[in-house]
Amino acid sequence: MLFESETFDAHFEEPASWSDHVFRYCEFSNIRTEGGEVDSVFIGCRIENCEWYWGLFNLALFVNVTFKGCVFRGTGFSGSKFIECAFIDCRFIKDNLNTNCYFDGNAWYGCAQSDCPGLEHEFHNKR
Repeated sequence: MLFESETFDAHFEEPASWSDHVFRYCEFSNIRTEGGEVDSVFIGCRIENCEWYWGLFNLALFVNVTFKGCVFRGTGFSGSKFIECAFIDCRFIKDNLNTNCYFDGNAWYGCAQSDCPGLEHEFHNKR
């Protein structure tokens, strides 16, 4: 399903979720997610102050997306593509079982990060 220029604050309303959708020019803020998959397409979106615990970003596509102030705990990123994305003041930290976030088979094109512990080794551009 296509969502365009919508704002999601603190929760999703059905049929929206992180899975199997296309989000274009949408804003997400203050959403807390435990588990679950993120496998949608995000174009020109802003994701701010959201938290993922044990999430799985599996084959998701992010184009010109800004992540700001987000927290990822024990989150896995597998086969996702990030194109011209910015990560600002995000944290990629261990979960309660002392497991780090992991990055497996992702592609990073023209992305930048600033002050993002746990992401610094994925790409080296700074914004």
